[in-house]
Amino acid sequence: MKKRIRYRKRYAFLGAVAGYFIALLASTILPTFIMLAIPLLTAAIGFVFAEKKEQQLSRFTVPEPDQRITSTEAESEQTKREPESTYSSEIREYLQIIKEIVVNENDKRNLDDEISEKTTNLCSKIDTLLPYIETLGSAQTKHDIKMLVMKDLNSVINPFLRLSVENKLNNRRKLLDGLRDINLKLKVISTSIEQHDIYELERKLNLITEKYNAKEIY
Repeated sequence: MKKRIRYRKRYAFLGAVAGYFIALLASTILPTFIMLAIPLLTAAIGFVFAEKKEQQLSRFTVPEPDQRITSTEAESEQTKREPESTYSSEIREYLQIIKEIVVNENDKRNLDDEISEKTTNLCSKIDTLLPYIETLGSAQTKHDIKMLVMKDLNSVINPFLRLSVENKLNNRRKLLDGLRDINLKLKVISTSIEQHDIYELERKLNLITEKYNAKEIY
């Protein structure tokens, strides 16, 4: 099962990278919103292609005896490890694509070290916050993070990569300012999560105090 998931992700990622380069080549003739959608579309095509490929291979694949898991073992495994939500999985895959593109462009010297480092750091911060955002359960916070990754971060990196060397130098500071603003938004979200944790801690401590103080009275 893990191999299948990695297989699908690999094809989805390859599709996204291919779409990214197609968008770069077609940047002079296509509007921006279509170019932004191309990597997502090709990633979906890659995922579907991998799924069909797996179906074809599964007809000829027989599981090894030691790979078969009883229903009791499967249920036990599920209780030990909670599956990642669709929301977190989608955000993480998109973050991974952005990081791969940034690192690749940095290797080709199309993106300088500072921009590459700040972008990958932002992606890592968002990835770290995801479990806490899930626990917080705030629909608004989830929406903010999703827009921050899929719209804001993506919309400043991709247009910058399409610029000429001269225009990249002229607009470098603007891009860094945009990344700084995104980082400030992350700090606000992080603070709200921490405040929620403080509130929950105080609430539970008060309940414990009331519980054991009441027992002492009797």
